[in-house]
Amino acid sequence: MDVHWNSTALTQTQTQTQLNQTNSSQTTGPAYYCGGISSYTLWQTFSSDGITMIINTASCNFNSTPSYFTSMAGTSDHWALIGYTAIYRPSSNVFTVYARSTYYPNGTFLLIESQRFQWNVNWFGLSH
Repeated sequence: MDVHWNSTALTQTQTQTQLNQTNSSQTTGPAYYCGGISSYTLWQTFSSDGITMIINTASCNFNSTPSYFTSMAGTSDHWALIGYTAIYRPSSNVFTVYARSTYYPNGTFLLIESQRFQWNVNWFGLSH
């Protein structure tokens, strides 16, 4: 089961931020954010050396595709995972992450360890 939390807007509004290095600008206004913890039970084997999780964010009711951010939690060995901060196929309702290991030899074993060590994905979405 996924756990979610959200807020309708941040209290401060920024006007326009000039990005000097790229010579472009970005307008920011009231932000909507929502986040949660996706259960380790959602991991699936993806390849011979990886696992994947599809994270459902529909309960957040984003009006557009937000910027998503992730981190990993667990009881042990999540330090050995790589790739889970890369977001794939983001939309207002869902996104996908993949994980590989620098320590575990294959995807099947990785899936077993994801359950054993309860590798939950913490996630956060931010939209304007």
